[in-house]
Amino acid sequence: MNSHDNQRGIMNGIHLQRIGGSNAMPRYFAVLAAGVVIAFAVTGTVQHSIAGAATPQTPSTTAIAKEILGQGASAVAPDRVLLLQRRTFAPGSDSGAHPAAGPTVLFVNSGTVEFAVDEGAALLTRRGATEPEPVAAGDEVDLEEGDAVFYDEGVVHDVTNAYDDPAVTLEARLNPPEMPAAH
Repeated sequence: MNSHDNQRGIMNGIHLQRIGGSNAMPRYFAVLAAGVVIAFAVTGTVQHSIAGAATPQTPSTTAIAKEILGQGASAVAPDRVLLLQRRTFAPGSDSGAHPAAGPTVLFVNSGTVEFAVDEGAALLTRRGATEPEPVAAGDEVDLEEGDAVFYDEGVVHDVTNAYDDPAVTLEARLNPPEMPAAH
């Protein structure tokens, strides 16, 4: 049951009635307020702090606009879908650390993003360079316009826009068909 169904269940159980000559509105609003607080807590909208230290925030993946520019099944890899996707990272957006569903080439079309490898490795080719440089687990690099990074299936990585301007990436991926546009 989702939080919307939960709220509907709470609201269906409330009936405005007169109790002892007075209206039941204060009770109605108390239950309504409790429902709203629960809904915020369930969706993770409310941030808490303990002893003055803020809890780490969940990455803002909703601030990443995704557009598939083209995709198709491959005769060479029939169990995969080749796709090209444009992603626009708003300032402060973060993909969250996740494993690559398939081999990927990420190209920075505009702006700057931070690229971090948590597990595995990647190959970075700077704009104008002819030789790639390794990006090892634990490394974080800034990718600027014209830079490209290759990483294979299973590499756990994170892409973040920690800057004031939007950043646009183009990503070519060879994903399993059940997750053609994941992360």
